Amino acid sequence: MTPTRPRILFLNRSYWPDSEATGQLLTDLCESIADRFEVHVVCGQPNSDASGGQYRASGTSLQNGVTIHRLVHTRFPKRLGSGRIFNLLTFTAATERYLARTGLQADVIISETDPFLLPWVGHRHAGRTGARFVAYLQDVYPDIAIALGKARDGFVTRHIRRLLKRAYLAADKVIVLGEDMTARMAGWGVPAERFAVVPNWIDTQAVAPRKTENRFRSKHALEERFVVMHSGNMGLTQRLENLLAATRSPDWPEQAVVALVGDGAARKNLQTLAESCPAGRVRFFPYQPRESLADSLSAADLHVVSMDPRITGCLFPSKIYGILAVATPILMVAPPDSEPARMVVNEQIGWACPPGEPGQIAARVAAAVADSQARQAYGRNARALAEANYDRRIATQKFAEVIDEVLDRHSPLSPLVRSGTVHGKIV
Repeated sequence: MTPTRPRILFLNRSYWPDSEATGQLLTDLCESIADRFEVHVVCGQPNSDASGGQYRASGTSLQNGVTIHRLVHTRFPKRLGSGRIFNLLTFTAATERYLARTGLQADVIISETDPFLLPWVGHRHAGRTGARFVAYLQDVYPDIAIALGKARDGFVTRHIRRLLKRAYLAADKVIVLGEDMTARMAGWGVPAERFAVVPNWIDTQAVAPRKTENRFRSKHALEERFVVMHSGNMGLTQRLENLLAATRSPDWPEQAVVALVGDGAARKNLQTLAESCPAGRVRFFPYQPRESLADSLSAADLHVVSMDPRITGCLFPSKIYGILAVATPILMVAPPDSEPARMVVNEQIGWACPPGEPGQIAARVAAAVADSQARQAYGRNARALAEANYDRRIATQKFAEVIDEVLDRHSPLSPLVRSGTVHGKIV
């Protein structure tokens, strides 16, 4: 009997039609490799629905070659800290129950980190079913919560770390986003040979520069302004209050406006802070539909990517790749020795300044306004870098090769592939 394609099972709360970055990236990945693997995703409810409700809210469905297993869980607003934690816990519990009840089998189980305990859940299910296990880290918990003061380094976080470390040590591969994440996870005691670096990506064909007759600029009367944009999640790790403080600096250019596009736990507080900024210097916009991403990102003259220095190595800002694709320079607000700051400087795609310095942010914005030749050169470099290194096709192929390596390392093939049958009840 001809073997079936290897079945791979992803676990992550966010997936299509969610507008959040991790969900969009996972959707890209699954659909890109669906011709190579039989792809299943166990996911939850979207925080931001870009489909207008055109999706099945629970049960299984097929979307662009990917079988979606969507679970029900609580959906308290993200701005409510306790509600957000409850959402994460209820999705984790729903995933564990679903996998135990269905016995859903796969050749490789891949756990992301939304929520943070999913690698432990995936590791347990792999043990029950004899699957290979891969931990795919978009961020590092509990390190990030402790660094931001949202959790204490005590009994609970040490227990979480023990559970996750057990999963990472048992994993066939631990996929991380870059060098800084590799270094941080090596500090957990995970062997170096266990890591695979696969950066996030952007579809450079779908997201291309639209600098002339830009619909976002014209719709929002921004044609005569120098647009300094932050696009994406407004969370606790970006420290966007420093960007707003920069607009109060005497060095801030009069024609420059901050455009905050997206949503998140910090948005309400930022709106309050914006009331003390000079009139017209800060504007808020909702998440944009994915089909409009090229227009909204291209509307910026300068994109700000900001990182709290305490979380260096806990994540890599995925918004960078979309910015590269639309040929727009970056103002990277991060520690100078961090990987994102080094990337911006070494690849000559923008400017960098240390975090916590609103005056320096204002000065960098003023320098960008004054030097159109540098902006154009940095923009060209950015687009070339996206096409050469961070296109969706390149990165998803690299991810698929890691999974092939995991499968090829073990011989003979797992019973699921060897027999040509599909085990596990799908409901």
